Amino acid sequence: MQNSDEHNQSSTITEPLGWFYPVIFTLIVATAINLSAIYWLDFKWSTLLDFANYFGVYFLSSWFVRRYNSANNTQDPEKDLHPAYSWPMPAPIFRLGKFAPIFTYYPSILLSILNPFLLYQQIKQLVGQGIINGRIKHSPEQFANFQSKTQYRLPFNNEWLIYHGGHTPATSHSWNVLTQRYAYDFVMADEQFSRHKAKGNQVTDYYCYGQEIVAAADGEVVKVVDGLGDGFAVGYFVVDFLAREMAGNYIIIKHAEGEYGFYAHLLRHSIAPKVGDKVSQGQLLGMCGFSGNGTEPHLHFHLQDGESFYRSMGLPIKFNDLSINGELTKNECIIERGSRVKHNQVELKS
Repeated sequence: MQNSDEHNQSSTITEPLGWFYPVIFTLIVATAINLSAIYWLDFKWSTLLDFANYFGVYFLSSWFVRRYNSANNTQDPEKDLHPAYSWPMPAPIFRLGKFAPIFTYYPSILLSILNPFLLYQQIKQLVGQGIINGRIKHSPEQFANFQSKTQYRLPFNNEWLIYHGGHTPATSHSWNVLTQRYAYDFVMADEQFSRHKAKGNQVTDYYCYGQEIVAAADGEVVKVVDGLGDGFAVGYFVVDFLAREMAGNYIIIKHAEGEYGFYAHLLRHSIAPKVGDKVSQGQLLGMCGFSGNGTEPHLHFHLQDGESFYRSMGLPIKFNDLSINGELTKNECIIERGSRVKHNQVELKS
C-alpha cells in the first residue's frame, strides 16, 4: 500500500509492489545463495555476511522494481514529482544527510518479513487483490465514475495537509492497491511545511498527534481495533516492524450501503465508539496517533465498498463544506496531495 518515491514514505501503510515482492524475492534468493554456499562450497557464513547477503539482495531487487516501474510510467516525470520533494524532512533524519533514509527505511521494511502478524496481513492483502480484480475486471469504470449516496465532510477540524492522495495514477496514495486507490494520508504542517516542532524525535512534537478525528458522515460502527501502542524511532524513517496491525488502531464505519469509511493510525485507547454504535457526522471518533506502519504520525482515511479492509474496493470520494489552500468551496470537490484543506464548520457534535 505505498508510493514508490523514497522521499515521500513518511505517511503510508505499505503497498505490496513497494516492498512485499522484493522481500519475498530476497527471502528466496538470499536463502538459496546461503544454502548453496554451505552445501556446495562448504562455506560457513558469519552473522555479518549473512546480513550483508540478505540486505544486498533486497537493495538490488528494490532498485530493479523502482527502475521497472519508472520505465513503465507514461506520465510526465516533472508533473508527477511529489510536492513533498520540496518539503523539509523530519529533523532527526535530515541531520544525518539526505541518503540516511536509505539506511533506516529499507532495513526496517526488510525486518517486517520476520513479523508473522505483518506477513499474514500482507498475504491477506494480496489474496484480496485477486478477489477485487475478479469483481471489477468486467466493469472497472463503475468505480472510477462512482457517485456516493451520502455527503462527506473532512474527517477532522482545523487545517490539515494532504501528504498522499488523489484520483489519478500520478496523485494516488497507492494506485496499484485497489482497496486504497483513492485513500488519503493527512498531516498537519506549519507555513514551511514542517510537520513538527522542536527536534521531531518525539511523537508529541508532531502537530497532528493527538488531534481530534471525527466522522465524515453519519453511520454505524462495524469494526474497531484498539489497544496498540505508538511506533518507535519517530523522525528517523523507521517503519515499526514490530507492529501487530499495518493500520494500527482503526475504526470502520458503514456510512451508506456499499460505503464504508476507514480511519487508521489512531491513538491507543482514544477510540470512543464501539461496534454497533450509531455516529453522527462530525462526531468525535478518536485521536490521531502513530500506531501501525508509518514513519510519522498521520491520519489514513479512505472509503471502500465493503466491510473488509482486505477484500473491498476503494471508492473515490468528494468532500463538502471545505476550503482548499484558503479558498472556500461550496460544492462537492476532489482534493489532491499537496493541498491544505479545512472543514468550514468547526462545531463538533456530541
